[in-house]
Amino acid sequence: MTHPFPGTHPVAPSPSALTLFTKKTPGSFGALMKPTAVINGHTVPLEWGQNVLQAQPGVHHIEIYCQYLWKIGKAGITVDNTTAPAAPVYYAAPWHNFSKGAIGHQPVKNPGGITILVVLAVVFALVAFCCIGASLMDGGTSV
Repeated sequence: MTHPFPGTHPVAPSPSALTLFTKKTPGSFGALMKPTAVINGHTVPLEWGQNVLQAQPGVHHIEIYCQYLWKIGKAGITVDNTTAPAAPVYYAAPWHNFSKGAIGHQPVKNPGGITILVVLAVVFALVAFCCIGASLMDGGTSV
């Protein structure tokens, strides 16, 4: 939970607070990078998991990304907490650096998983092909 003043005890969120849930990929190097939100142009560092941010009532544009060598997994959403508490925002980091993140008002899955599986399958097939080809070219002779 993110608090306006480090070292203070958690307080109940105000009715206009924004609740952001951030999710890293399972088994990822997410520990090496933290999510960051840009809310109406203001940068706010986040933690993995639940983040409660105090905000004035109004319409807020939220963009979330992870900083590695460049910004990865950028995703944006607009929330309105003018008359009621805003719905929680869910963000999921992508499986690889070349995919956008997923964001919504319902829990979202980490994007890019199919791409990773396809790349791994191609690499495995190439290695298997090379090993089988090498053993066939050898003619089964061994010293």
